[in-house]
Amino acid sequence: MVQMEDERVRMSYEVAVYREQLSLLRREMERISITSMDMTNALQSVEKLEKKNVLVPLGGGTFMKSAITDTKILVPIGAEFLTEMEKEEAGREIRRRIDATNQAVTRLNEEFDKINKKLKEVAIRLREAEQNVRLSNRVEEGIKEDYI
Repeated sequence: MVQMEDERVRMSYEVAVYREQLSLLRREMERISITSMDMTNALQSVEKLEKKNVLVPLGGGTFMKSAITDTKILVPIGAEFLTEMEKEEAGREIRRRIDATNQAVTRLNEEFDKINKKLKEVAIRLREAEQNVRLSNRVEEGIKEDYI
């Protein structure tokens, strides 16, 4: 009886750990997906970039007229550093980053599926263990009643 209870407690803990892992993976996938969308928007902007007059948002619904005189793009390279790239090179770099984020989401989805499968397996075993404990308790109660 004690061994069954210990196993049930261990499986309950395992289920809780798997659920937490799934929650963390879900948040990370959402974060990376948002990053991918931001980069996709940046890529569209880079591809449409040309020398022309534009409105620059200043905030609070106000704008300023300005002219784009150069189509070189400042691209972040890490540690708060930027590098200047030609429009085509910047587009290639952004596409590369989009591909990398999509691959990361795919890997996280695969990991999510593996953990979810383990969670389901342990949850089934936990339910069976709980049923066995309840059945064992009923049998013990029945035996006690027989002797009373």
